[in-house]
Amino acid sequence: MENSENSFSFPSIHNFPPFYTLQPTQTTWQNQAALWSEIILSYYRHHKLYRLNLSESLNSDLFNLNSQGIRRKLKLDTLQAIIDTMVYRGTAEWDPPSKKDSAIIYWRKPEDWANLINNWVLETGMSNSIVTVYEIAHGDSAEGFEFHGLDQTILMKALDILVKKGVAQIFQGTSTDDMGVKFFGVNG
Repeated sequence: MENSENSFSFPSIHNFPPFYTLQPTQTTWQNQAALWSEIILSYYRHHKLYRLNLSESLNSDLFNLNSQGIRRKLKLDTLQAIIDTMVYRGTAEWDPPSKKDSAIIYWRKPEDWANLINNWVLETGMSNSIVTVYEIAHGDSAEGFEFHGLDQTILMKALDILVKKGVAQIFQGTSTDDMGVKFFGVNG
């Protein structure tokens, strides 16, 4: 797949009309779900997206084929089944879990985000410093790092991992953005 800053190049399977219909054979369906999962993860990584609203996204180029007079669209129940597969594999999470209309997409798992944030702390000399959650996700010192602009839910999961590893401590604030995080400068 060739990526430029703004365009995403879909793999050739994306132009195959039967790809948009839930396949009745279990083996074929598993392969189809795996391919869709790879496309969703790649697309979301490329565009730095984290949340998938199923109803809204069904009209996007990601889930539509409109090529050479052929029009196909993924159905909501098929997309839900694909996301269920991703949840099972740990690359997505229903949000909220009780409804299947929105999901968090983990193109990088919270453990990996935690490692990137901890490496940033060590590289930038922030050991034994306190920064706000907002500064981690949107601050000048985080600019240029892959976690800059990270979804708040994913960021909090990553920070919780660092707390459990004993490399950070979270201090409550009046909102999530102004919560403080102290990093102990330990390689977790």
